[in-house]
Amino acid sequence: MRNPRVTVLMSVYNAERFVTQAVDSVLNQTFTDFEFLIFEDKSSDSSPEILRSYSDPRIRLVENTENQGLTKNLAAGMTMARSEFIARMDADDICMPDRLERQLAYLDAHPDVSVLGSAVTFFDENGKEFVAHQPLEHDEIKCTLLYGFTMLHPSVMMRKGDFEKHGLNYDPAFLVSQDHDLWTRSIRVLRFANLDAPLLRMREHENKLGRRRKPMQQELSDLVRARQLNELGLAVTSQQLQLFSEHQSKAAHWSVKDCQGFESLLLDIFRANERSLIFDRQTLVSMGAAHFRATCRQLLIAGNPAGRYYWRSRIRLKDKPTLRQYAGLFLRSIAA
Repeated sequence: MRNPRVTVLMSVYNAERFVTQAVDSVLNQTFTDFEFLIFEDKSSDSSPEILRSYSDPRIRLVENTENQGLTKNLAAGMTMARSEFIARMDADDICMPDRLERQLAYLDAHPDVSVLGSAVTFFDENGKEFVAHQPLEHDEIKCTLLYGFTMLHPSVMMRKGDFEKHGLNYDPAFLVSQDHDLWTRSIRVLRFANLDAPLLRMREHENKLGRRRKPMQQELSDLVRARQLNELGLAVTSQQLQLFSEHQSKAAHWSVKDCQGFESLLLDIFRANERSLIFDRQTLVSMGAAHFRATCRQLLIAGNPAGRYYWRSRIRLKDKPTLRQYAGLFLRSIAA
């Protein structure tokens, strides 16, 4: 029997509220040559019964006799997939009808790209939603995975053979942040891209794994960031790592000393990359400077005058804000 072109890989645990929408959104794709590999992870709700009720022959249902956790299921799925491409999916999200068709068309047209994500629409049960656009090009994605995060997990399609060639798979040690770990290891040897179209609707709700295990997620993401900095030849202190991680969130409590520490670390990163050339020089510097400006802006929005440090920082000379961004930061500095 001929293998399908795509394997859609999904793990399900206690997802009875949302799993029908997720499964239906996959089965109703405009592209039909796929298998749907679903791991039912010993749920205690009605998820198993819901999944068993489907008769579509494209579904391969694996019912675990013990709960394995998301990462182990994904690692097993990467091996079990019978197709050239693997598309991730979560049991609480919804694919747009042409998601697989559009991602496959891009990958067929760009054989050098191994990992392809997309913009996504975040939504909740109160009707709130917004589109989160991602960096499109490889070098920007690579730097974003250092400074923050991108390649939203359930939006990604991957070339299975490229991962096998380099011995890449999910690490079971990462119960959460398994995607952050895999992407930062993979992008050293594989080429990444994102589509600007929102091809997935990501549901926000209180039982999401990332919310329930937020401290663990932060801890493991910090390990990934420390590893990336070590690859640049930088051994950072716990305090530096905290500053490097916090600037992506609301660092309203920062002092001028914290801003100086963050600036110093960014300048060290720029210098270290001149030696290692792991990242594209211009992209790393421009994105780093923009992140520093965004952090200072966040401080000013919170009414913290420490954000004014931007104007006397060394990193400002490397920044290239638009006139509107420059004016907005200036006005906030006066008001703080």
